Amino acid sequence: MSAINYSKWDDLEISDDSDIECHPNVDKRSMIRWKQEQIHRERDARRTKIVALKHEADTLKKQLDRIEKTAQQPDLEKKYNDTLAQLHKLEMIENKKLTSDKLVTGFDKTAVTKAVQPPKNEKPVKKAVEKTKVIETLNPGSAGGVPAPKGKKAPAPAPVVDDDSDSEDDVEVTEVALGFSRIKGLDASLAYISKHPYLSTQKYSDEIMAQAFKAQMDGDEAYANTCVHQALILQYCAQLGKDGVGLFFHRIRDPGHPALKIFQNDWKDTYTRIKERCKVLAQERAVSGGPGVETIQLQAADPGTQIHITGPPEDADPKVHEIFAALPEDFQEAILSGSLDNVNKSLEGMSVQLAEEVVRVCNQVGFLSIEGDIIDTIKGETIADRQAEMAAAAAAAAASTESDKA
Repeated sequence: MSAINYSKWDDLEISDDSDIECHPNVDKRSMIRWKQEQIHRERDARRTKIVALKHEADTLKKQLDRIEKTAQQPDLEKKYNDTLAQLHKLEMIENKKLTSDKLVTGFDKTAVTKAVQPPKNEKPVKKAVEKTKVIETLNPGSAGGVPAPKGKKAPAPAPVVDDDSDSEDDVEVTEVALGFSRIKGLDASLAYISKHPYLSTQKYSDEIMAQAFKAQMDGDEAYANTCVHQALILQYCAQLGKDGVGLFFHRIRDPGHPALKIFQNDWKDTYTRIKERCKVLAQERAVSGGPGVETIQLQAADPGTQIHITGPPEDADPKVHEIFAALPEDFQEAILSGSLDNVNKSLEGMSVQLAEEVVRVCNQVGFLSIEGDIIDTIKGETIADRQAEMAAAAAAAAASTESDKA
């Protein structure tokens, strides 16, 4: 049996504290530290000497080249050879041991895992939500210029379906989030997230939570409860960081892990809050009759009066034509048609303030001949009274500002 050859480790400079022997009165830790400092000090001095000798050798070489051209041979050549010998000796000592300073990177490989981005062509699924717009009519006694019979109430306006996509009731949920909201079970959820890793963000969690709110308002409690569960899964995975999906499912599958109880309590509390909030909203809508939109509708203040609608005559004052041209185009067409229904339809698309101003101007120039005032039966005041109150409030504010300046 051949002996083991340990020569390949001869070049390694290993610090072994057990090899150091010192006087009993000397602290061994201090001795080891001094020994290390001595080794580093000698190493730095040797490297400095090597650099100096290389520089000196280069200088002597240049001088020898110049002297050879002049045919002078002093002792410079001997000095140059001695310098090379010293340099060679120091380099051998320096290269004899392998130290950490001489370690170089043989190969290096860096793997960067890029976050998976959702598909660019992913479009949200817009669910049509039927909404009713309650019209606040002014003095509902007659319509279309025909007085209503006494003792009878005008029929209530029919609900109007509003398909405005900017309403708060519209829920925009992407298809991938909608698919995840219908999944039941941890294994199926993990498989779905593994297929769509970009799901574990707060954005998709909020989408599914909004879907839970809508389902609860529609009375689908089972689906709403499932949506809350799935939304919380995405929320927890996003909060746990880069490896959140693996950490969450590893902990949630352990029956004895505290994370399971925390998640279940959060699930129960979140759904309870949504359920109570939807119940309150349903009661408020039942009392108010649904979310209303305040508009101005022209009707006579007294059942015995009518509203006459006429456009500006051709021989009218030029200022009258300028006022008519400044009105909205659809309102101009409604005035020229002479139909109260068309006028009310045009006013319906205006804000309350703009509609009141348009009616006031048209009444002054004679486009709308109204016998009496238009009364807001909901607030119990006429438009003229409301405008007078606004003017008085503006005057009071201006007077207060002037007194403050004084």
